[in-house]
Amino acid sequence: MLKKIIVVLFISLLLVPETAQASAPYDTYTINPDGEWITTQDAYLPTGMINGLASIGNTEGVGKEKLQPFSQPEDIFIDQHDSIYVADAGNARIAVLKPDGQFSKSIGKGILTQPTGVFVKDNGHVFVSDYGSQKLYEFDANGKKINEFGKPNSVLFGKDTNFVPKKVIVDKRGNLYTVLEGSVEGLAQLSPKGEFLGYFGANQTSFDLKRKIQNVLYTKEQLKKLESKRPPSASNLAIDDEGLIYTSTIGSDTGGIKKLNISGSNLIPSVMNSPSLSDVTVDPLGNIYTVDGEYGYIYEYDSEGNLIFCFSGGDSGNQRLGLTKNPSGIAVNSKGRVFVLDKQRGAIQVFQPTAYANLVHKAMSYYSEGRYEKSEGYWKEVLKYNSMFGLAHQGMGMAALKKGKYEEALARFSISKDIEGYSTAYWEIRRKWMLEHTSSFIIAGIIMLAAYYAMKLLYRKKGMGAGVRKLWLRARKQKHVSQFLQAFRIMRHPIEGYWELMHKGKGSVLMATLLYLALLVVYFIDLLYTNFLFSSQDPQQVKLLNEFWKISVPITVWIIANYLVSTINDGKGKFKDVYIGTAYAFSPYIFLGIPVSIVSNGLTLMESVLYDIARYGMIVWTALLMFLMVKEIHRFELGQTVKNIFLTFAGMGILGLIGFMMFGLTNQLYDFVDAILSEVKARV
Repeated sequence: MLKKIIVVLFISLLLVPETAQASAPYDTYTINPDGEWITTQDAYLPTGMINGLASIGNTEGVGKEKLQPFSQPEDIFIDQHDSIYVADAGNARIAVLKPDGQFSKSIGKGILTQPTGVFVKDNGHVFVSDYGSQKLYEFDANGKKINEFGKPNSVLFGKDTNFVPKKVIVDKRGNLYTVLEGSVEGLAQLSPKGEFLGYFGANQTSFDLKRKIQNVLYTKEQLKKLESKRPPSASNLAIDDEGLIYTSTIGSDTGGIKKLNISGSNLIPSVMNSPSLSDVTVDPLGNIYTVDGEYGYIYEYDSEGNLIFCFSGGDSGNQRLGLTKNPSGIAVNSKGRVFVLDKQRGAIQVFQPTAYANLVHKAMSYYSEGRYEKSEGYWKEVLKYNSMFGLAHQGMGMAALKKGKYEEALARFSISKDIEGYSTAYWEIRRKWMLEHTSSFIIAGIIMLAAYYAMKLLYRKKGMGAGVRKLWLRARKQKHVSQFLQAFRIMRHPIEGYWELMHKGKGSVLMATLLYLALLVVYFIDLLYTNFLFSSQDPQQVKLLNEFWKISVPITVWIIANYLVSTINDGKGKFKDVYIGTAYAFSPYIFLGIPVSIVSNGLTLMESVLYDIARYGMIVWTALLMFLMVKEIHRFELGQTVKNIFLTFAGMGILGLIGFMMFGLTNQLYDFVDAILSEVKARV
């Protein structure tokens, strides 16, 4: 009796204590608003390990059942009462543990052969995917088998398709979703009676340029010999209270985590993830937890797929509490504790949220309910721990927006890079400003219009301003002014404009060089001052030297390649002509880039179509001028022009390859000379 009391006390102290916490042998990371990984305060601390009571050497048994340590556990599930269910594959059972980690009972002994997945419904029924028997089982709350499902007898499922279930979940209608080994069609969906309903949420293959080229160039026989690229199968799955299904996938760089609605569409396509996620789960707040089966990292995301925390890691052999060897499952209980199943150790690692994590979760719970003002106080406390926590600034911004403090909301959304929130706050600020100043704008417009017509009338009747007009006409005839104004002529009448450029000397190398410099200035201003709602680059991260090369190198290579290709194809233009003509072709962007950038700062997402029209209009206009430049300068027909441009792009690729090779050879030559000099210096 005394021995049993000691055992119970040891369990309560060692496994999942309420207050005692070990120090973390790992760092905790999050992502700042600029998308950079940064360390933050500990969000979770390791508090214990559970392995079926073998850790304290107890093998006497509970009742008639002998206690066993976990052996190759594959999956973990925590029900609404915080009871823990483990698919203990090596012992061919489902081990049921009490919330404090004490062993309670086994389910499926003598029936299961190699259980790899477990799910528990609200009524206590336990569903098991048994890899060994290739069946799904349903047990009642007392552990009695009441159903088993084998391979569906359906033409849609396929006669030759294997039915090897690895994981399973059940929705509120009683339909089963299971991960089948090797299945690329998605999750197999079965009715409560085991009838096949179809596949759900299939993964897609990523774009493969090499494969696309092979499809064009190879024969059917050659393509048959190539191994077909098949999308990876899901590794695990979960379901939330709203019926949304979550999947994790090993071997996917972009779709490792999916949140699928009833139609199978992914609701979080932009979530960051690892290509080796072994399991996924979701807590009552909608936060998503995943674990990396290869490196041991645990990721926590919010319901929108934004990373909150990344912690833990792989154990290099030191047996440190909080580090894992081969995590195969993850679950979260009602108190926010994270349970990670370690397959290689045969144990469950338990992580307790810190005060910092609890503050974040409390704030997020109010935020998700739309109670932004209630969440504000918690976000303030979070910012005391981490002043650059993006979600906190976003939450503070929503609270300020709710209170009508639009300037403060704008500043918060700017820090958190919340585009939609920023747009909403700015729209409110702009609306208020427009209401206060609209009358002034109308009056100013009327005055300017009246002044224009008055001056026009006075010029006709009294000749007022005739001297200014003569001065302007005289200035237009100046060489450099005329060459500058030729850019506007080409923008309006490109064919005549390029003809004048070639035959009337309306352009020069000097003016073209000045236009290239203007292009660089406009590009830099565009990068730095375009509203971040429409810009993909953070101005603070822009490196002007890198941007200079990004613009100057392609233009230089284009000029060289076009001249060489045109010379081979009997083009009439000289190198100087291509240099000058290309500069004038950028005129739309040179003269409109800055105005569009300035106007973008007065627009919101609701007017984004106006910005897109202006932006893409400049691009199309410039491309058209470039096309006509090639045609007119080299005196090509339409077909010859198209051919010339394609060959120019090919030539640019060849020049780029040659440049890359020369760069590599130069580095090798430098290393060779440096090695010789070092050797000579050492010998001397």
